[in-house]
Amino acid sequence: MIYRSMFRKKTPIIVGVCVLVVGLLCTAGILWRTHSGTSTDSAARRIVSACNTIGTDHSACYEAEVPTLYPGMPVARIFDVVREIRTLDSSYQFCHVLGHKIGERVVAEDPNSWVGAIPLNPSDGLCSNGFIHGVVGGRFRSEVLNDTTIEKFVPDFIRACQAHDAWTPSDLDRAICYHGMGHLFDFITDANIPKALDLCSRVAPEAYSRVCIQGVFMQIYQPLEPDDYQLIARMKVKPMKATVRTFCATFKDPIYVGSCLEESWPFFQKEITDGSGVASFCSGQPNTRETDQCYVSMSAIIGRMSLDDSSKAAAACDRFPTTHRETCYSYTAQAVLEEDLSDSRKAIDLCERAGDPAAGQCISDLVGHAHFTFGNNTKKYDAFCAALPSTSRCIDER
Repeated sequence: MIYRSMFRKKTPIIVGVCVLVVGLLCTAGILWRTHSGTSTDSAARRIVSACNTIGTDHSACYEAEVPTLYPGMPVARIFDVVREIRTLDSSYQFCHVLGHKIGERVVAEDPNSWVGAIPLNPSDGLCSNGFIHGVVGGRFRSEVLNDTTIEKFVPDFIRACQAHDAWTPSDLDRAICYHGMGHLFDFITDANIPKALDLCSRVAPEAYSRVCIQGVFMQIYQPLEPDDYQLIARMKVKPMKATVRTFCATFKDPIYVGSCLEESWPFFQKEITDGSGVASFCSGQPNTRETDQCYVSMSAIIGRMSLDDSSKAAAACDRFPTTHRETCYSYTAQAVLEEDLSDSRKAIDLCERAGDPAAGQCISDLVGHAHFTFGNNTKKYDAFCAALPSTSRCIDER
């Protein structure tokens, strides 16, 4: 599975400082609050203007401000504001964490309606469908449930990521939803990793099992909120950079071991994101399949961490072993589409940076994944097909 939800560019200390600064500014009333009658363009410009006064990285500011637009502004319009912010501030492209925050804000209004809130996710998948993660995680993240209560909620967990009401999710939408379930299971089991993994096996269909498993392990490597850190603090055995391979070896299933190792990438962030350490990082996997999956996962991470500058992704891919270079280009380009289905030309341009024959294979892979990516979003799918070079064409699987 190619989807990788995640990640924050900054270290936890930097994130904490940014959140503190934003909190102080909000308390002081410096940042602006909108109301239902304000245009999305006006809201975006006011927020960008306010956040421009805070250093060079505005992510934490946007993540604090944009969710306050709800409930005065409906979710669809809030994501229009996000689109405009990404246009006005070209340095801000990775908005997955902001999607989390919006989802958490929505579910806080009516926690019992969390399944019904999932279809409010933007149809173009903006912010790598982070909204779904926010809804799923926001409903239960402060609760540890006993076994009886967990069993009561299992039917809801099962139906949450399936088509329901007016929601007809793409395969990508469902993958992201099940990944969010993996995060959730850590919280409700109080970081009982084996129990969380067992819930993945019960709730996620086989095709989506890996993304749920990845969500379980990602939660313990990539904390963002205070309760994330508190959850890790309660773990009896905590993985650290020096002990991660020993920790992961305690799991016997190769998929568990591989996912555990892959999700530890934040310990090695610099050498992963610039491509120089990927070969070393992906060594020692339990089998060839997990080794290949590691290269896919690291490629997707590089793609999302380079959304504002595709030359960074290309440079990283060129540092991959020759046997995995095409994989890198294909999945970094796919990550661009998963962040925003409107970015077809940007994804194709990244493929073309690979040069022949890798460029042709990269574009073919995008086409091959198109049904998974776009689902029933005919408008975005047609736009993608129209953006393809004359030597390529879409496969009509609809």
